[in-house]
Amino acid sequence: ASDVYKRQGASRRAPPPATAARTSADDALVDASLDEPEDVGPRQTDVSPYAAKAEAGRLTSSDILTLEMVDPDDRSYTRSRALILEHARKVGDTEMMKRALDDLMVLPENRYNPLYLSELAQWYVNAGRYEQALKAANKAEQYWARLPSSEVFEKKAEIYEAQAAAYQGLFYRSEDDMELLEKAIRHWQKYREHVASRSRTDLARRADDQLAKLEDIQHRLQ
Repeated sequence: ASDVYKRQGASRRAPPPATAARTSADDALVDASLDEPEDVGPRQTDVSPYAAKAEAGRLTSSDILTLEMVDPDDRSYTRSRALILEHARKVGDTEMMKRALDDLMVLPENRYNPLYLSELAQWYVNAGRYEQALKAANKAEQYWARLPSSEVFEKKAEIYEAQAAAYQGLFYRSEDDMELLEKAIRHWQKYREHVASRSRTDLARRADDQLAKLEDIQHRLQ
């Protein structure tokens, strides 16, 4: 996760750290009917040739256009947008990231997918849209049980980080709202406890840095 965060012009303090994440997508298989061979069901465009290029941030404009032409009724729709999202993150194109996220949310099942909700929460944090970030992060936490077991630790860390950073941003924007300050501290502590459970000292130090700033402010305001 990047520590670079654009300063809010009217803020008297440095804004919370930006967040970043990786994503993954489910690639469904077509179940062809043996009884009715002429009815092959929803089509499925083969987007696998673009996977390596997306991971490396090397999709061309033509590649992106091709992926964006995959329709919502195509069984590769989610995968196509996930690849665009991966590429956009690698090249730092935030507008493309949001476009891909908006496209993902077209499908009802993706609106309850914690993989994409956590991505959306982080995008909102980085854009300074803290209320929307909290809404997305809280929803992602609500549905965390849908995460693949291999993704649980990482995605929970991203969700908790987004919540903490969002409350921190809301506090900085407020007129020293002590309730928001306390919520920011509690959520950074929650994040720290989570990452410490896997001995991620690098992430724990990140939480410690933010907690030191917030607790210093808390002492001065009390």
